[in-house]
Amino acid sequence: MVNLNNDIKKYLLEEKTEIERILRTLSENVGLNAEEMEGSLDTLGQLDLISAKGYYATKTHAVRPTLTTDSVIDILAGKHPLLDQEKAVPLDLQLGEKFTTLLITGPNTGGKTVALKTVGLFALMAQAGLCVPAKAAKLPVFGGVYADIGDEQSIEQSLSTFSGHMTNMVSILQEVQPSDLVLVDEICVGTDPSEGAALAMSMLDYLFNKKVLTIVTTHYSELKSFAYEHEGMENASVEFDPTTLRPTYRLLMGVPGSSNAFYISKRLGLAPEILNQAQSLIGAEHANMEAVLQNLEGERREYESRNKDIETLQLEAEHLRNELHHPTGGAGEKEK
Repeated sequence: MVNLNNDIKKYLLEEKTEIERILRTLSENVGLNAEEMEGSLDTLGQLDLISAKGYYATKTHAVRPTLTTDSVIDILAGKHPLLDQEKAVPLDLQLGEKFTTLLITGPNTGGKTVALKTVGLFALMAQAGLCVPAKAAKLPVFGGVYADIGDEQSIEQSLSTFSGHMTNMVSILQEVQPSDLVLVDEICVGTDPSEGAALAMSMLDYLFNKKVLTIVTTHYSELKSFAYEHEGMENASVEFDPTTLRPTYRLLMGVPGSSNAFYISKRLGLAPEILNQAQSLIGAEHANMEAVLQNLEGERREYESRNKDIETLQLEAEHLRNELHHPTGGAGEKEK
C-alpha cells in the first residue's frame, strides 16, 4: 500500500509538472502574438458593443434620435429605459424652441421624477450612440448633463436635506454653461417654503438668463405663478384622476398641476376628521389656487372628451362623403 501511495503521489507530481509545461508553452506562444491578439480582442469588444446596442434597440422598439446643434429637445412617446416597456406610460416633452425652462408640478408618486430621469437618460444614451425607446426623439449635443435628484442628506457629513441639495446646486451653478442640460428634482426643498421658493426663483432666473436648458420639479405654488408670468418659461404637470384618486402618469405641457395632497392622503387612509381639520387650516389663497388648478384640469378633460367626439364625427362625415362621391352600386344604379 505504501509503494502504491508513493506511485500515486509521483504521478500526480508529474501530471502537475506536465500541465505547467503546457501552459508555459502556450503562454510563450501567446506572448509572441500578443499585439495581434490584443487588436482582435478590441475589435471583438467593439463588435459585441454594437451588437448589444442593436439588440437593445430591437427589444425596446427604440429609434435612432436626431442629434442637433440648435438646443431643442423634442421627445414623442418616450419611455423610461428601465421600466417595463409594455406598461410604461409614454412621455411627450418639448423644450428649447419656445421656452428653455420647464417647471413640472403635480402629485407625489405621479411621475415627475420619472419624466426628469427619462430626459436625462435619453440625452446620455444619444451621445453614447444608443437608440432611445420612443416613437421619435430630437436631442441636442450637450456639453454636460447636471442632475440633482434624490435626498442628499448625510449624517456622516452633517448635511441636512436642504444642505445636501444646496451643495449640489452651488456646484452646478458654478460650472454650468449654455450648452448644458440641468435637471433638478424638488428644487430648494427641505427649508422654509417662502425662502425656498424665493431661492428657487432666483436660481431659475439665473439659469434662464444663461440660456441653459432646465427642467425642475416642485410643489411650490409660487413657482407655478413665476413660470406662468415669465416669458421663456413653461409649466407642465403630471395628470391626476380625481375619480380614481390615482395619477395617470401622463405629462401635460402648458398646464400647472395641483399637488393633490388631500386626495392622496384620503386614498392612503388618513382619518376623515384629520383631513377636514387640515382643509379648514389651509390658507384661503392657497385653497383658491388649488381649486382653480382642479377646475382647469376638469375643463381640460372635458375639452379632450369633446375633441375626441369631434374627431369621430369628422371621420364619419369623411366616410359618408367618400361613399357619395364613389357609389358602390352596380351598372344599372350608376346609369340612374
